[in-house]
Amino acid sequence: MQVVNSISDGDVNALVDEYESCYTMTPATQIHGEKRQNVLEAARIELGMKRFLEQGGFHAFTTTFEDLHGLKQLPGLAVQRLMQQGYGFAGEGDWKTAALLRIMKVDVNRSAGRHLLYGGLHLSLRERQ
Repeated sequence: MQVVNSISDGDVNALVDEYESCYTMTPATQIHGEKRQNVLEAARIELGMKRFLEQGGFHAFTTTFEDLHGLKQLPGLAVQRLMQQGYGFAGEGDWKTAALLRIMKVDVNRSAGRHLLYGGLHLSLRERQ
């Protein structure tokens, strides 16, 4: 929580600007909407989680619904965006799946243009554009 609480309002607002350029925001989540605070909190959580992961040198993480450790809401948007950036994730303390996802993401980046098999899962990989 200390890391999340240390995020500046300026950094939060900059990330919300990015959200607004990437996503269609409902009226409730726009500047004077009744859910705007949730968007601001989501951005603060995302920035705090990313800073925590970077400071610790972590590349995978997990969360649990049982204990949010003081977070005001679930970190759903943060989780999605961090996964998009290459972090491994799994819910409910499933660290093994989080680690496996990270390994797969690293493998995918190293194997662009080839095919990989993981158990029953087949991945067809292409170069990122």
